[in-house]
Amino acid sequence: MGIVTAMPELSGATSADPSDYLQQVMAEIDAEVARRRASGDLPAGLERELDELFLEFSPVGAQGQTRLRESLSLVDGSAYVDIAVPVESNKRAGRLVKRTVRSLTRFYVDFVVHQIVRFAWAVSRLAHQLVDRLEELESEVAALRPPPVPAAAVPVADDGGAWWAPTAVEALGPATGRVLHAECGAGSLVAAMLAAGIDAYGVDPSEPAVETAAAAGLDVRAEGAADHLDVVPTEGLAGIVMPASLQWCDPTERARLVALAASRLAVGGILVLHSSTPAGWVRRAPTLLADLAPGRPLHAETWAHLLAEHGLAVTSTRTGGGSAGLDRMDGALPGAASVNAAIDLVEQALLGPDEYLVVATRER
Repeated sequence: MGIVTAMPELSGATSADPSDYLQQVMAEIDAEVARRRASGDLPAGLERELDELFLEFSPVGAQGQTRLRESLSLVDGSAYVDIAVPVESNKRAGRLVKRTVRSLTRFYVDFVVHQIVRFAWAVSRLAHQLVDRLEELESEVAALRPPPVPAAAVPVADDGGAWWAPTAVEALGPATGRVLHAECGAGSLVAAMLAAGIDAYGVDPSEPAVETAAAAGLDVRAEGAADHLDVVPTEGLAGIVMPASLQWCDPTERARLVALAASRLAVGGILVLHSSTPAGWVRRAPTLLADLAPGRPLHAETWAHLLAEHGLAVTSTRTGGGSAGLDRMDGALPGAASVNAAIDLVEQALLGPDEYLVVATRER
């Protein structure tokens, strides 16, 4: 439209805060518009037309709070209804006719417009209150959000060599379609499933791990589990392996991932879920990971309840991964057998295993 005659040079601007630079540009645009308006170069109806087009075609909220406030200011500007209908006309008698009609209907139009403007301003005021409250909630949520878990704090797992790998491969043996291993790492379990005749592939957000798996000729993609399941067709998988990293998800993300996995499994599909026990997590999780992780592991019974809500029935649960490992007495000492047996009972009753594996089948 030629409203802005010059834009500031970009050289050196990249070192400053982008939001400050944006505010500077917007201030220069506002100053230029004010100058054009004062000089009469900017028609009175053009700004209103541009604002309406902006509201119609701009992606509201695409730039966060700044864009939200900007859109709200456009709502404020549109809340006023102008009753001064233009009377200009190319025809000789047109101006007189329009002026007469405007004068005769002004009282009725003014009555209706007054109510419309009152309603528009009430809505605009409500919108301001909602935006204020939304920004307060965003600030509160941001303050409660835990810091990200450093990649170095996450232990590198070799699922193919884990105690539960043979059980997982056996459980997925009847699968007649594709089987996904989420968070597959270097793909050792994917390789074990392929060796057993299972049509397996994996996803993992770690590109170095995916590169290692790809170098071994495995079908592994650099994607997160939820992102990948989002694009998988409904009932498009015969099996899914969910590793222990699921326990680090926050409750909302975990619920979304479970719902996605259940919907992507075909009826009769098999879900294999590996997790630490809550007690095992406390004993064995790295300190940094245990402190910063947004979620905590659940008990196997809780998983059975959650999976049942999505039409999956648990068919087996196995425990393993060792226990707290209390010291035993030397077997050569008198009474060592009785003491060691008591230690075994204490470990089983109070400490329990560190990990478990849940196998579930989708029934509906």
